[in-house]
Amino acid sequence: MPSFAFDYSQWREQLTAFLPVQVRTLIQGATGRDLVKKIETSFLLFDNEIVHLQSRSVAVLKGTDAQSIAAACAELLTGFSAEQRKECVAALLLPAKFFVATTTTMPGVTKENLASALKIQADSILPSLEEPLSLAINPLSATQGDEHLALWMLETTLSGLFDAFAEKGIFLAAVKPRFMNGSGENASDISDGSDTEITILDVDGEAETQVVIRGGILKSLLHVRKQDLQQEVFQQQWQETLSQDSENTIELNAATDYFSRLDIQANQDYCFFPHGALNATRRTAQGKQYIAAAAAIVAVLFIAAVPFILQSLEFRSLASTLETQREMASDARQDQAAVVSFENEWGLISDFPEQQLREAMFALQNILRPDTLTSMEVSEGLIKIQGSSNEPQAILQRLEQDPMFTEVVFSRATNNQRYYIDLRISTVNFEGYMVRYFPDE
Repeated sequence: MPSFAFDYSQWREQLTAFLPVQVRTLIQGATGRDLVKKIETSFLLFDNEIVHLQSRSVAVLKGTDAQSIAAACAELLTGFSAEQRKECVAALLLPAKFFVATTTTMPGVTKENLASALKIQADSILPSLEEPLSLAINPLSATQGDEHLALWMLETTLSGLFDAFAEKGIFLAAVKPRFMNGSGENASDISDGSDTEITILDVDGEAETQVVIRGGILKSLLHVRKQDLQQEVFQQQWQETLSQDSENTIELNAATDYFSRLDIQANQDYCFFPHGALNATRRTAQGKQYIAAAAAIVAVLFIAAVPFILQSLEFRSLASTLETQREMASDARQDQAAVVSFENEWGLISDFPEQQLREAMFALQNILRPDTLTSMEVSEGLIKIQGSSNEPQAILQRLEQDPMFTEVVFSRATNNQRYYIDLRISTVNFEGYMVRYFPDE
């Protein structure tokens, strides 16, 4: 049976995604970048160990759950006091198995709206995952084409890590894929927006991960478990894939290989920020943000209302002008009313259709010559004629071609060269006259 549980955080993200960029920034705040700037300690998860990259000390994990990871990190901060831990802002670097990569084609999306567009379509991009997801992508991907590779992480995993660290007195500001951390001397190559392409091969005891980064944008991610590589066909395919990107390859086979890559500022667009960390940062400037957001919303509403205000003023001006014109035209309207009343009273006579019999007789004379017309009846624009002719069909055709007549038909079959034809005068409309003045008859 489907679940209908209401997820406030996901609803909030989808709602704010429809707001303009400026208003969304004022409401949400640039908290992600603010958190990255405050990070001063980093932990690396490699195999069954947690490494404190600043001191290079190592703690062995007792499990892979959030509580075990937080306990190992707290063990590495034994020299810190409780107050120092609270002030210490930490980042956690995790292997590829904690993330899901998707490639989505979104033509025409700008870099300002790329992340919002992906969040709105999260349900269709990963339909099998019903849990809320957190997204990480470099917005500059929109400037390099229509295909975008995004990283996703379960909100429950992210929040669980934040809560577990908070229980140990550690403020977890960000979670980041370890292969997207800085690369020492090559850090500028993968994070300054240039077109340099770097291949990173991350190998641990459980899996191998190959990523391609171009100008700080993740272009490719391939992940395979070592258990699958025991099969020869998978091993061969994997080696063929690795051989295609042999140049500019950085291999990371041990935790010590990350010591030269200690740059949390690099590729910060691929950081995942727990809601708890974001909310804590927002609370420090909540008053200012609410005032700024309220001012922005008032400004937006005012700008949106300007056309309606101008329209209202224009309507009042036109209404005043119309009233003035009505007063000036009151005499003319009275005269017009008198004319209309006269027309309504005498229209029954003045609008009686004129049958134009004189013109009709001349037209018939020209058409029937030299044939004989023996009788003619005229009633309400309908003319019935009889006569004799060697070519009655020719007479019918000539009558049809004359613009003065319409509805020309043989009323009876011809007999001994006699013809019987009915036709109407095209300029006479008795039916319209009757409908207007005698609608009930």
